Amino acid sequence: MEYFFPFRGFAHNNIIIFVVAEKQITSYIKKHMLRASSSLRPALASLEDALAGHSRVRAFISGACVAAAGYYGFRLLKPGFLVKRFLQSIFAIVRTLAASLVDKEVAKAAKDITFKQLPNEVITEEIPAHGMKAAAVVALAHQLHDELDCTHETGELSGTVYHGGREHTKFINDIMNIYQWTNPLHLDVHNAVRKMEAEIVEMVVRLFHGNTHRASACGALTSGGTESIGMAVKAYREWGREMKCITEPNIVMPITAHPAFDKAGRYYNVQIIKVPVDWRTGRVDPREMEKYINVNTVALVGSAPNFPYGAVDPIADIGQLAVRYGLGLHVDACLGGFLVQFMGRANPLWEQYVDFRVEGVTSISCDTHKFGYAPKGTSVIMYASKELRRYQFFATADWPGGLYASPGASGSKAGNVIAGTWAALMCIGMDGYVRACHDVITTAHQMRDGVNDIPELYILGEPVVSAVSFTSSTLDIYILSDRLKKKGWKLNPLQFPSGIQFSLTLVHTRNGIMDRFLREVRDVTMAMIAERDQLILDGGKPLAIGDQGGTMYGSQQRIADRSIVEKVTHAFLEGYYRTRHVQPSETKGQS
Repeated sequence: MEYFFPFRGFAHNNIIIFVVAEKQITSYIKKHMLRASSSLRPALASLEDALAGHSRVRAFISGACVAAAGYYGFRLLKPGFLVKRFLQSIFAIVRTLAASLVDKEVAKAAKDITFKQLPNEVITEEIPAHGMKAAAVVALAHQLHDELDCTHETGELSGTVYHGGREHTKFINDIMNIYQWTNPLHLDVHNAVRKMEAEIVEMVVRLFHGNTHRASACGALTSGGTESIGMAVKAYREWGREMKCITEPNIVMPITAHPAFDKAGRYYNVQIIKVPVDWRTGRVDPREMEKYINVNTVALVGSAPNFPYGAVDPIADIGQLAVRYGLGLHVDACLGGFLVQFMGRANPLWEQYVDFRVEGVTSISCDTHKFGYAPKGTSVIMYASKELRRYQFFATADWPGGLYASPGASGSKAGNVIAGTWAALMCIGMDGYVRACHDVITTAHQMRDGVNDIPELYILGEPVVSAVSFTSSTLDIYILSDRLKKKGWKLNPLQFPSGIQFSLTLVHTRNGIMDRFLREVRDVTMAMIAERDQLILDGGKPLAIGDQGGTMYGSQQRIADRSIVEKVTHAFLEGYYRTRHVQPSETKGQS
């Protein structure tokens, strides 16, 4: 990966060569500085004449003002900066004028955010003064699980549970029980899980052809896709700072890339620049992406696949951009990494590479706790070189408690989860992952074709992996989603454009689940069409799309200032940590 680290190998132990080179460089610089100073003398003389009669203080202040004006003028002329600041100013004024109204509506929305509770539920807000019997705690845990949690076995959940087989679950639990109290942070005590962690990383790196196409490809285990992406963003920030002297880095990515990049951008002070995509394909256009690259760009991003549409970005073409501009390229394969790497074996027609075989790819994130069928939460962040991974590491040598170092954001890690992940890879094996990939992809194609056959519905993007999305230009898709929810289906609402996404897992390949889903989507759709047509026959006029039910997703998309929407989501997060929730039925009749 010489193109990415052109100075690799520069500082070797041969001091003599270094000294000779230093002397040659110094001589070269002096020679050209003399030439430059000769050419600048006339300009300096003119400047002296212009400043004649002015005090040195005044001249210094004038120069400083000109320099400051030039700097801020340059910043103002950055693409889109003036428009962005103008819109932010307008929104700030509107928020100030309507602050009380907005806060009132946010507070109202917060009250409506409730979580399911049991009738006459005992709420625990303090540690019990006297410990409960173990059997009583186990019974309470079973009760909460049975009455508050949704079952995954009926297949009505989008994503969430990726395997769910009872035999596999028992096997993973047996392994995790062995390593229940282990922590690889204590290497002198728990070396077994350290060995397992290293082997997990190596197995996944080799799955993505790191051993054959990148001599020093490596990686690290993280707690999930968000941490994997965050570590990559941090690594590119540090690389840009050290190798390119970039102090205000940015990363260019499709708007469909996961919000974990936005989160990492805020955490690590990296600007995230988003490129629009064509919803008809769901993929980013590399030619459009190129327009957003500037002198502060440190990396590009492509998804394999993206969450909204299940489409795979043109990684090879983005890789050529990365090579041309000397940038990093991160492939986010968190969702479908354990599918795309087996699709060539499950489907001979699949020829799109998204791994280290692609020139320009410098890092990849892949969740083992999704289609790797490992316990939550583990993920692997991979790098094309150890030099790049070094920017992820943290170490401090001056703490009174001793030397401290960690490979990622986490310090302590659950050794039982690491052991469960290692066990999943060892037990399922390459042949098992190929079979699972074939079943998931076949089911995804069944859904894609089935939805396209339903009147007035159509597929969003070009899904090729496990996520399939659809919408309608004549029916309110959120009303359709609400009616499906009443039948038990918990799907993902999309926005910009409106749609519904179904993240398929191995659970959905069993027991005719997809047949039932398509049948019920057709029934609900045909009922909505009949209602609309009857309304027209009766002389009525159907409401505009998005106005029919006042659905949250339909309404919030019309709010231009997204910070207001973010306030409502913050209220949701506040509600998450409330122990007491007033249920909707308890507020009926109250003013």
